[in-house]
Amino acid sequence: MLFKQPIEKVFAEVKSSPKGLHNGEIDRRLRDFGPNQIAQTKKKDYRIEYLKEYISFFPILLEVAGLLALVAHYFQPGEGNDILAYAVFAAVFINATFTFWQKFKADKAMEALLKLVKSEAMVLRDGETMTIDARDVVPGDILILSEGDKVAADAILFESNDLYLNLSVLNGESTPSLRNLNHGDATRELDAKNMVFAGAAITNGNGLAVVVATGEATEFGKIARMTAEVGKTETPIEKEIKHMTKILTLLALGAGVVFFLLGWFSDRGLLISAIFALSLIVANVPEGLLPTITLSLSLASQRMARRQALIKNLNSVETLGSATVICSDKTGTLTQNEMTVQTAWLPNGCGCSVTGKGYYEDGEWQFTGEPGRSPHESKSTTFPSLQRVLQLAAINTHAQVDFKAKTSFGDPTEIALLVAAQKAQAEFGDWEKVKEYAFSSERKMMSTLVKPAGEYKESLAVKGALEAVLPLCNHWQGDSGLQPLDSDKIAEINRQNEKMAAQAYRVLAIATKVGDGENDLVFVGLLGLMDPPRNGVKEAVAQCYSAHIRVMMITGDNPITARAIGEKVGLKIDEVLTGHDLDHLGDDQLRGKLRDKHLLFARMASAQKLRIAQLLQDNGEVVAMTGDGVNDSPALKKADIGIAMGSGTDVAKESGDMILLDDNFKSIVAAVEEGRTVYFNIKKLTTYILSSNVPEIVPYILSFFLKIPLPLSVIQILLIDLGTDQLPGLGLGSEKPEKHIMKRPPVGKDEKILDREVFKRGYFMNGMFEAGAAMFAFLGFLFLTGWEYGNLDISDEYHRQAMTMTLLGAITCQMANVFTLRSWEDSLWNLQGTNKMIWFGVGTEVFFVLLILYAPPVQTVFNTATVPLEYLWLLIPFPILLLLNHEWYKKRQREKWANYVPA
Repeated sequence: MLFKQPIEKVFAEVKSSPKGLHNGEIDRRLRDFGPNQIAQTKKKDYRIEYLKEYISFFPILLEVAGLLALVAHYFQPGEGNDILAYAVFAAVFINATFTFWQKFKADKAMEALLKLVKSEAMVLRDGETMTIDARDVVPGDILILSEGDKVAADAILFESNDLYLNLSVLNGESTPSLRNLNHGDATRELDAKNMVFAGAAITNGNGLAVVVATGEATEFGKIARMTAEVGKTETPIEKEIKHMTKILTLLALGAGVVFFLLGWFSDRGLLISAIFALSLIVANVPEGLLPTITLSLSLASQRMARRQALIKNLNSVETLGSATVICSDKTGTLTQNEMTVQTAWLPNGCGCSVTGKGYYEDGEWQFTGEPGRSPHESKSTTFPSLQRVLQLAAINTHAQVDFKAKTSFGDPTEIALLVAAQKAQAEFGDWEKVKEYAFSSERKMMSTLVKPAGEYKESLAVKGALEAVLPLCNHWQGDSGLQPLDSDKIAEINRQNEKMAAQAYRVLAIATKVGDGENDLVFVGLLGLMDPPRNGVKEAVAQCYSAHIRVMMITGDNPITARAIGEKVGLKIDEVLTGHDLDHLGDDQLRGKLRDKHLLFARMASAQKLRIAQLLQDNGEVVAMTGDGVNDSPALKKADIGIAMGSGTDVAKESGDMILLDDNFKSIVAAVEEGRTVYFNIKKLTTYILSSNVPEIVPYILSFFLKIPLPLSVIQILLIDLGTDQLPGLGLGSEKPEKHIMKRPPVGKDEKILDREVFKRGYFMNGMFEAGAAMFAFLGFLFLTGWEYGNLDISDEYHRQAMTMTLLGAITCQMANVFTLRSWEDSLWNLQGTNKMIWFGVGTEVFFVLLILYAPPVQTVFNTATVPLEYLWLLIPFPILLLLNHEWYKKRQREKWANYVPA
């Protein structure tokens, strides 16, 4: 590990010096090590990617059905099978083009990696300072680092002046980390205090560093490579479409073979039996199902966007309904990502709080009173002491805040101190900085020696953890002057510190002295800071638990703060595990903990986050994972659904399936609700479309074995499949969440859309009513107009009238079917609100009915004719029977499910 070596050995290892490389060495190293950039994966041939949309399971089924229709047309022309084939091919084309375009827009992950790396770098070569393209940085180069720079490559420091590095892009920790020339107790590069890393930002100070890794050899590059190597998990809807395709293919082929054999053995002849079998196979294929599902997912993604969740991959919409675990980051997702001072405590016993939670909101300090005084008296006597505390805290920072421009720069904690001082109208800008004792994780404190303008007297301002600051104090600031710090006062201060910590505050102790030296300090107060939970997050977490979804926090922050915030937002926490703990747990041990306990993870590295996602999936969980940094991208890609923050890096956004536009956990829960709704909406529209297949299949079968005219032509089947089915089906796909949707268990991984219940309701319940309506209308019309059974020699006009009645019987039942299927379990009469798209779809069906009855051009196309009004009563009974029967069935199901779904 090079970072552990003395700097002389580092220079020797990379064959460089503090003056940098010789210019003649640069070209050779560029050839040896390559440019300092992340290698892009092989560019996709989008022509091939587009063609792939035609060779997945369901499109192949439709394409085969279209080819079979062309075969049937070849042997028996004039029946409309050619039109059916072309319409099926058109549906496949539209669906493939739409799906490809959605994927094409989101396919830029590796390009985003290049955007993050700084395009220029300042280096020292041959003793001369120069600015070069960051791609030309090579190992051995000397980086000149300044505040505001983004580091171009991984490098080891050999000079550092108050240099702070924001590593959130790599490790998820928002607090800038002090860099120095000592590696500390690090066991890996990312923890080494004497290293800076590609992609990280310098928030304060300056320094010089020698480059030891470039391009894919950097920590940034390793994460990028890990992301590229992670295979994307197949979504439940993708698995389900494959399952549906297999089942429907077997059904279609099985029906075709059975009725081919029946026809052959009944002496219908080989050719006629084969054509009938082909027609039956085509009739069994729901041509409109795939485009309707795709459009339904698209509508759902638009609804999610309105709820601040941007879906990149349509298939991911339904995945959310299956989520059993949400792994959430802390900062900005569960919290507001604005560390603020919210409370203060002074050693005279007075407590204070401040209004206005944000950085730039107006606010004022309020006093709770001290022993023997009212809040008003306390304010008059104690406000100057509070101002002094905030003044000392504010001058002991590196942050900058422009209150007029509403901009800030620096460590969020230090920004919070400046904001709190501003709200107390404390003066903190007119000081000359003399010296600084830097903060470190070992010291847990920071001190700044300052001199007021125009004065010679120096003062030391100290802030840090109470356990670090209080032992250095021997006095405390009272109203009447300095008081000795005795054991009683120390106990009181410690009790107050524990009380504030228990309320999830990060507590800073403030002290001072006249002159230099971190000893003989005067304790002046405690400040309580918090990145407050977002409004509504606690309720959203509770909703997850009621929906049988576990919530786990995975953060790069420290475990104490993480646990306090977790408890504040209502997380169930049995155990807190750090990255160090994870390294000492085997996969079987961790799998057991993930299965049996509510865990909270702190100080997590990217590989550990990826490991958690993998082991949760091994346990059968469907994982939703949030993230915002480059370090999160492998886990986002591995999770069943990766949720990137809208404020996060481009890499995270491109690796995820969904972008949370407002970074708010509430929006994740809203998206889960939409995902569950999508699942049941697809279930409902699948049932609806399969129901419409039955009145296409049954008339064909009856006409083959009974001595009756053909009840339905191929073009009329096409009208049902790709015409009257579509808009009402889309209406079902856009149905709003049902009232019990978030009280259900998640949709199981093995739970199928095309299950026994869908078959029962689709084919054997509602479908048979539709078939009954079609045949009742067809035969009823024939018998009422004097037709005799067995007479196949009827006029063309008369036949078209009878087929029109068959078609109308199916369509009127479709209207009843779409209304009763608005809810999978609740009564139609109890549903709240209306579904405008369903009403529009039904209105369109009514318009179609009028056209096929009274518009000659439409009648010519669809082989229909005008039917006298006195026969239209035949269309009334079956829609009513279908509606009443399905509502009665749902009532029985509600009684059966009452143990977990309220009736």
